[in-house]
Amino acid sequence: MKTDWDYSERAHTYDCRADYSKKAILNLLNTVKLYPGEKVADIGAGTGKLTKVLIDYGLNVLAVEPNETMRNYGMDNLTGRRVTWFEGKGEETGLEDNSVKAVFFGSSFNVVNQPHALVETARVLRANGIFSCMWNHRDTADVIQREIELIIRNEIPNYNYGSRRRDPTKIIQGSGLFGEVMKIEETFSVKMKKTDMIKAWQSHDTLFRQAGEKFQNIINEISNLLTMESYMVPYSTKMWFAIKRN
Repeated sequence: MKTDWDYSERAHTYDCRADYSKKAILNLLNTVKLYPGEKVADIGAGTGKLTKVLIDYGLNVLAVEPNETMRNYGMDNLTGRRVTWFEGKGEETGLEDNSVKAVFFGSSFNVVNQPHALVETARVLRANGIFSCMWNHRDTADVIQREIELIIRNEIPNYNYGSRRRDPTKIIQGSGLFGEVMKIEETFSVKMKKTDMIKAWQSHDTLFRQAGEKFQNIINEISNLLTMESYMVPYSTKMWFAIKRN
């Protein structure tokens, strides 16, 4: 399925990104009382990074991913697990009306037409269903992460992370489809090998799209900066959620 964001060339490196905070996800599931056995949708499921955590908590996941290459990686990663894969996108999931208790967007709500995706989410949610979107944000105050930011901005002075670092509350509330928007945030650090850190940056399509021919040079500079075999990389998982209005 053709979309504006094409991760085909990034798919082989995507699994090197940090996982979401399991504490944050468990906090969300407990807060909204989402119990094992419930049917939920993971929109823009990619290689299954969020999907696998939802499965681990006993949820029955419908994984929706438009990109064939990403979807194939996800299917391989989750062979034998309780998940059904669909070709679809946030604005047109292909799921049935009122079919799921929750809809999750893991690092994907920023690459859709958000008002259209919210309408589609409300369509597939059952009564009192839950919408949630989440991202991992690196702590750019960390010494190494600050140096990486300088590398990027030296090459791309007007670099913009786009909506993935913006609070989506106004968009969600503005739809009129959901109740109060709430937020959960958990900070954590993950030990990453240098090679995985570099691959994680190679998977960064926001950077790739803005860097153009400078992309490989930025990757090379990041590689030269990282002189140790591994690093503790500080992150925050930030998630917003709301209940469907009936």
